[in-house]
Amino acid sequence: MKFDAKADNAGSLKFTYAKEKDVLVVTLSGSMDSLTAPDFTKEIDEKLSAGEESFIVNLNGLEHLSSAGLRNILITLKKIAGSKKKMLFVSSNEDVNRIFKMAGVHNTMIKIYESNDAALSA
Repeated sequence: MKFDAKADNAGSLKFTYAKEKDVLVVTLSGSMDSLTAPDFTKEIDEKLSAGEESFIVNLNGLEHLSSAGLRNILITLKKIAGSKKKMLFVSSNEDVNRIFKMAGVHNTMIKIYESNDAALSA
């Protein structure tokens, strides 16, 4: 069940939400760069404030992930570290996975799953 599609003012980063069991699936599409990366943090903060505790962030639709985008992902993960909140990532996007690997966070700080179903099973 999809709901609540939202885009930033420039329309370059889009968020689509779906609820699977008790997990909020956040699907990103477009570009996550220095202009749009703060939108990711803001969106997740709003969902956390609304009581969401478990997230799957699907990055398959991202066309571009910059270092600013990666930084905002890491900032968000740091905010929820040590709490009962959980955030898993899905990406079969080789460009995105390459950024994570180059930064040394692929399957270390950021566990990457191949599909939403694989992440839900984790």
